[in-house]
Amino acid sequence: ADALGERSYAMVATLLQEDISVLERMLTKAGQWHSTYWICAFAVNQHAGICGGNPFHDKDPVLGTEHPVCSCSLPKAFNATAPLSAGSSISCEMNKFDDMMRFLANRDANFGQIVAVDAKFDLFSRAWCIAELAE
Repeated sequence: ADALGERSYAMVATLLQEDISVLERMLTKAGQWHSTYWICAFAVNQHAGICGGNPFHDKDPVLGTEHPVCSCSLPKAFNATAPLSAGSSISCEMNKFDDMMRFLANRDANFGQIVAVDAKFDLFSRAWCIAELAE
């Protein structure tokens, strides 16, 4: 949607389901076929780092229930989990965001961010989200 200058993803979502070839032609015509987007939600397995515990008893803002703890047995890697490099865990996926943003911005002068925001703008009440946008 961004590559086509659309403000909403409705049309793109419909084309992805019904006729992706139309979307491909539109992207090609707009000169955007080779544009690259990095999707943070798919790039970092946050579940592996947060599912094993809820030490602060955080609650779901909609349901009001405490976030459950998962027993998936994925290996957990936090910022201080060995082995370390420059004081940070190598295997932790959640401590690499700043480095990745810096890398992408240095690689492409036109680098920018697209932010999917919820209808209530709750995203902006999360300190780490604001920090990531500022990076």
